Amino acid sequence: MKAYCISHVKDVDGIGAGALVAAATGAEVRLSDYVTLMDDLAKVPADVDRFVLCDLGSDNANAEEFASRMGSIASHAEVTYIDHHLMSDATKRRLKRAGVTVVHDETECAAMLAYRTFKDNLPERARMIALLGAVTDYMDDSPMAKRMMELADRQFILLEATMLAYAVAKKAGEGGFPEMLVRELAKMKHPHEIPGVPALAVEQLSEMVKLGDEVKRKGKKLGTLAYMVTAQRSTGNVAKLLIGGFDVPVGVALKEQEKGWYEVSLRCTDESRIHLGKTIGKIASGLGGSGGGHRKAAGCRIPVERMGEMLDRLSASLKD
Repeated sequence: MKAYCISHVKDVDGIGAGALVAAATGAEVRLSDYVTLMDDLAKVPADVDRFVLCDLGSDNANAEEFASRMGSIASHAEVTYIDHHLMSDATKRRLKRAGVTVVHDETECAAMLAYRTFKDNLPERARMIALLGAVTDYMDDSPMAKRMMELADRQFILLEATMLAYAVAKKAGEGGFPEMLVRELAKMKHPHEIPGVPALAVEQLSEMVKLGDEVKRKGKKLGTLAYMVTAQRSTGNVAKLLIGGFDVPVGVALKEQEKGWYEVSLRCTDESRIHLGKTIGKIASGLGGSGGGHRKAAGCRIPVERMGEMLDRLSASLKD
């Protein structure tokens, strides 16, 4: 059986989920992002017997095209979709009608769901990879992760997870590095055993100190959110630093990844009462973009000229 997997390229959860699928099924893994997902789905080889998609949520802006492409693959392969982002019941029904097995749970990270799906074909150490995803996605208080963490050395897992997340942030956008991590994690290596990871993590640690000062100088406050246009690779880190730097519940980091378009990362604290992924998904769709995510972490893509409108609408939603 020939297996193929597409998983999220930008974070430890997506990379870990892809590694678990590779370890369990022998799948070739392609890492993707929301911007390239539809093209990558169209390029899934026609001779695959099994296809797994991990950690790449579909929003209302492309739900129909997404379901169509997944259905096309399901016409010749066994298809499993593993995700924990906000997903409408309509999208779930559409996917299931197309022959897709949907593994969806907003309370668990994608790596944990991948572990649960393929547990019978994975070694004991695979639990570590699932926990790396849970910790770095701030979901280690989930039911599965809490039980699993009780069987592990918590400090060891936290150190390994942070080391890997910082190495990913340091090399964000550099082709080849995330793919190498998938291969090495699929061999059940600890992050500290993977060449380059410890050194890159220390380099990123030093950059984070400098970035904290930069955020305070260049960031701006709008109501109860803080925002900043940045050239940093890891916009998620910038969003988190904005929250602390301005003592606000929501941080928004924008980067012009493609001319005319901002790629936006958003983070929030428990103080924020909105579902960040659901809120920004609606706002971005209304501005000609797309977006989505979790309650406390989300992302979107919007035209550069609509930045002010996006920030104003998000700020207004925080007052409701």
